[in-house]
Amino acid sequence: MTEPPLLSDFIASQVFVAFDTETTGMWAPINRIVEIGAVKFSLKSGVVDTFQTLVNPQRNIPDDVIEVHGITDEMVKHSPLIKPALERFMSFCGPESVLVAHNAPFDISFVGSELDRAGLEFGPNPILDTVDIYHRYFPGLASYSLLNLARQFELAQNQEHRALGDARLVYGLVVNAAPGLGEIENAIDLKNRLTTYQMESWQGEPVTLPDDFSDLQRAMVESLRVEIDYNHPVRASATRIIRPQQVFRLGSIFYINAYCEMARGERTFRLDRILRYKILADQNSSR
Repeated sequence: MTEPPLLSDFIASQVFVAFDTETTGMWAPINRIVEIGAVKFSLKSGVVDTFQTLVNPQRNIPDDVIEVHGITDEMVKHSPLIKPALERFMSFCGPESVLVAHNAPFDISFVGSELDRAGLEFGPNPILDTVDIYHRYFPGLASYSLLNLARQFELAQNQEHRALGDARLVYGLVVNAAPGLGEIENAIDLKNRLTTYQMESWQGEPVTLPDDFSDLQRAMVESLRVEIDYNHPVRASATRIIRPQQVFRLGSIFYINAYCEMARGERTFRLDRILRYKILADQNSSR
């Protein structure tokens, strides 16, 4: 029988909320949330409660997005609008919980955009990213997508692409990482060991890349392929070919949402971790 992990008093006392969103598209400033799901838990006691709501985005959901999550216009037409949905979600989380998401900047950008539109403020809850946690505690894996991590650690073989189902996978990933997380002694230690965010870090205004990255800005506008050397804080730097799509900012850090040819899907890259980049002359794509 496997012994439960040793947990510091700090980690044992924390209430976590694993959360996920489903949306009408990939870019938060012009798209909307259609579902929020969350699992409240502690590493000591397990699941405390769950939360799920569909959201009426007051617009049609594109067919190609429906193919991913299966949420249709008919399903959301009698659902709450975003403001009451967010108010319920914030009440569920409470002011003291630690939030966790997979590829957290994506969900932060959507919740942050919707908070701006609704005239709401979330609060100072720290937000962790399971992508960051797994790069740090489980380096060298072939893929850090939610589904591949769930398969790697035998949490699930399939992904629903629904908010509560994906939040349950995030919960499972945090529990699986408990031996490493259990060593964190206090809030300062948490911020030193892991990348942490807050909802207020989301900057809703249009963002332009710094002048040093003007060519990258042009690649985004013209949909050009770019080769980058990317330095991850845990893994060695790697060369990737991306097609930049959008740029956003959390606090002082710029992020680029891009199609990554190596991953064959959307990925988010921190600008300050791009060591070198060049626009490719051959613009044939393997997408």
